[in-house]
Amino acid sequence: MTHNVFGAVLGMHRSGTSAVTRALNLLGATLPGEMMTNTHHNSSGHWEPLEVVAMHDRLLAGHGFVWDDPFIPQRICDASTAATRSASAEITAFVNQHVAPNPVALVKDPRICHTLPLWEAPLAQAGYSVIAIMMLRNPLEVAASLHARDQMPTQVGLQLWLRYTLAAEYHTRHLPRVQLRYDDLLNDWSAALAPVTSLLNLTLPEVTSPLGQQLTAFLAKGERHHAIDDNALVSHPDMIAHVAAVYALCQMDIADAAVQQQFDQIRQQLGQSDAAISPETAIYWDYRRRQHLHEISQLKADIEWRASVMDAQTKELAWRKSVMQQHKLER
Repeated sequence: MTHNVFGAVLGMHRSGTSAVTRALNLLGATLPGEMMTNTHHNSSGHWEPLEVVAMHDRLLAGHGFVWDDPFIPQRICDASTAATRSASAEITAFVNQHVAPNPVALVKDPRICHTLPLWEAPLAQAGYSVIAIMMLRNPLEVAASLHARDQMPTQVGLQLWLRYTLAAEYHTRHLPRVQLRYDDLLNDWSAALAPVTSLLNLTLPEVTSPLGQQLTAFLAKGERHHAIDDNALVSHPDMIAHVAAVYALCQMDIADAAVQQQFDQIRQQLGQSDAAISPETAIYWDYRRRQHLHEISQLKADIEWRASVMDAQTKELAWRKSVMQQHKLER
């Protein structure tokens, strides 16, 4: 029988996953591993473990993909591949080393929308029940935020929102899950977090309590830079197929079989359109993926080299300081 709870925070990048993760952390959920540092794109923190991001990136790269590829397939969770077997071993080690024995642990990384199935067996073996916290934000706001951060074209951002959202919905059907709108979290965090804290066995504080005031201040920090009316989804010139429909379905009862059937139909249509891509185009995309992965590998190697140089310089400065101090004492 499991007594511990693991919360998987799912949602496309820029969907409010950082905000809900930190809010639940303030309420007592443990964030295992070393957290990514703040950036000017998210000064309040990303709240995702560096090791998990690296594991997921290695898994994607092992299948020839990167996080901003809209065609990440379900086969990345196929244990018959070497990349997936390696990722499973890494996830198991992370769970055993960092997640256990915390009674309530929380992991946020948007890539988990695609990789969640690999987490379930290690977590079950460690005595955890898994719940899914699914963040939902207007896809045009997500696309606008990605454009501001990465200069990503709106249609690419919308395509990524669509694929990540569909993957998250599909992979969590058998789990206890809560769909949480980013707007609701910012407007009334107490009501929005109530069903989540119930599943996580966390206590929701009064809004006027010191912890409640801390939550209010955190969620009012102004990290939201894009607010777009939902009605704009239908008429936006860069809108792509299925996005408005999926966004509408996400706001229905996603446990309803009829709603899930509509999700399945959209995924099937996307699969058919992906399969219809010309071989020439597929070859080009495969080439660009490999180029992207090569560039990332080179950047990481350069960062590691620069870090080693800085470490050596730091040690040399410390040595010089000790010599100067010793010389001064001797005089």
